[in-house]
Amino acid sequence: MERTSRNIKPYAAGIVTAAALSVSPKISEETGLFEKILYEMNGIGLRETLLAAAVFCLYVKYWSVIKQRQNWVTHCLAGLFSVFTLIGMSYSYLKNWDFIFGDWQQFLIAALTGIGYFIFYNACLCLLYHIGIKCAEEPKKKVRKLSVWIEKNYGVFSFMCIVIGWLPYLICFLPGSVAYDGYRQLNMAFGIEQISNHHPWLLTECFSLLMRIGRCVSDNFGVFLIVIVMYVIEAVCYAVVCSKIKSWGSPLWLNVGTLIFFAVLPAFGAYAQVVMKDGVFTAFFALFFVLYIELCLKYIKQKQQDSVLKRCFVLGIAELAVALTRNNGIYMVLASDVVLLIFIIRKRRLLVAAFVMTVGVTMLYQFAEGPLASAAGVEPGSVKEMLSVPFQQTARYLKEYPDDVTSKERKAINKILDYDKLAEIYQPERSDNVKDTYKDKKGGLKRYFRQAWLPMLFKHPDAYFEATLENTYGYYYPFYNCNTLSAYQFYIQDKPLATGYFDIHYVMPEKVRQLMKGYAELYSKIPVLAQLCNPAVYTWLLLIMSGWLFYRRKGKQVLFLAAPYLNVAVCLVSPVNGYLRYAMPLMACMPAIIYWCVVDCSEGPE
Repeated sequence: MERTSRNIKPYAAGIVTAAALSVSPKISEETGLFEKILYEMNGIGLRETLLAAAVFCLYVKYWSVIKQRQNWVTHCLAGLFSVFTLIGMSYSYLKNWDFIFGDWQQFLIAALTGIGYFIFYNACLCLLYHIGIKCAEEPKKKVRKLSVWIEKNYGVFSFMCIVIGWLPYLICFLPGSVAYDGYRQLNMAFGIEQISNHHPWLLTECFSLLMRIGRCVSDNFGVFLIVIVMYVIEAVCYAVVCSKIKSWGSPLWLNVGTLIFFAVLPAFGAYAQVVMKDGVFTAFFALFFVLYIELCLKYIKQKQQDSVLKRCFVLGIAELAVALTRNNGIYMVLASDVVLLIFIIRKRRLLVAAFVMTVGVTMLYQFAEGPLASAAGVEPGSVKEMLSVPFQQTARYLKEYPDDVTSKERKAINKILDYDKLAEIYQPERSDNVKDTYKDKKGGLKRYFRQAWLPMLFKHPDAYFEATLENTYGYYYPFYNCNTLSAYQFYIQDKPLATGYFDIHYVMPEKVRQLMKGYAELYSKIPVLAQLCNPAVYTWLLLIMSGWLFYRRKGKQVLFLAAPYLNVAVCLVSPVNGYLRYAMPLMACMPAIIYWCVVDCSEGPE
């Protein structure tokens, strides 16, 4: 009887999983439970049939492995991914949570679907971790050498490959694209608009210097000068990342994969040709993280104790570059430094060097953003940039429950936002429309939170939860592409920012540009490649890598991933749902994360 039970389990699990995979997030008007199930399931489709067959084969063949490898880590991650999937299915299809909470029958259907996905994700994680353990148990193979010249000049080789890989974008969009944010920086740099720290002002001044030099020839050449300088800086940063990972003795698959990742994936090449902060910030972030991981590898693991001051000095420069090219960058580097200081508290030489580095970076940043910015006439950025979540919650509340707003709440909202327009202009996956009505009045924000936001939360918390979920699910549901804004910035900003002061225009014909644009966007339509261009995949990879550390009983090492996790947190409070450029820092440091969590964790207890 026991043997029969064991034989039945994989088939039963296969049926539940196959059923879950065939459920579509559409809502039936029928009132009966079975009628709803019949309406929402599609088991007759070719895709569903092939998936079911693959799942059955997977479970039957590897059920013993799944049973052996599952534990609390795989269960927690599988449960989390199942919840993410249900939320993503509901909001990407219905634009609300009715697939889950429509009624008690719908909740039951969603729960059963979630169980199927839980079984599937748990099985996949068990098999993935099983492969990792088997690879760790195998004798370490000698790293395969490339040609002599490449081995000696791997950094230069990586730089050349990346530059060549990005070249089509640079040529097709000459002199370079000038997106909305970049055009604002140019306007600020030339006094057309008051300079502020809404965009990092020192980077704006760098754009200004390059543009002024280039304008001796033409406005187009000024834009090209900005683009080519940023292009080279970004290529150098990613070449250093490739070189560092190789120098750690990483396997060939990771070396080649990292180089292809940076050189071929559209995200990096497409942003290398844009006058915008995101490309250079992402490159600096990747450089900072790889230098940070190298410091952890060499000192925390006691492999070396040389060049402490030099390494901390170089890391400090990278941290300062991150802090000065995006306003929230300082929090990511400081969080990482705090973790480092805690772990090296007994290593006095490194502790002193790291402490001086942290204090030095903090002081230089404060000086640049304080006295130096004031002397340059830079206005501070608006607080509204940090309030996307509460403002979206209020706007959705006004749209769904307009009659449940008191006079006191209305006045508190209207003092800082345009009350009469909020419900009309509310876009669930983009908060810019709502944020742009913000009125920076003294005391208004405190009154808003105390007299409107908090009381309204207690009356209809569902509106708050739905507003937050619909504005964030693209960062944790990997089967959705952001439709609110284009993933890439293939345009030159027109009016009203383009006042006529600059004469900036593309050199290549529109047909050539459209061909290159189509190539970049094609990646988002091809299975697997589409996931590589999806922000949520990198959130899942970060969680899987972290789970692997816990699985191998090295959970403390997850703390060194503070900066990537903070980038995810920034994405979740960002103004646009599932926007690629907000998640690019996490993408760029993923090769180093994989090394830290997988390759370097090849030894240790199970």
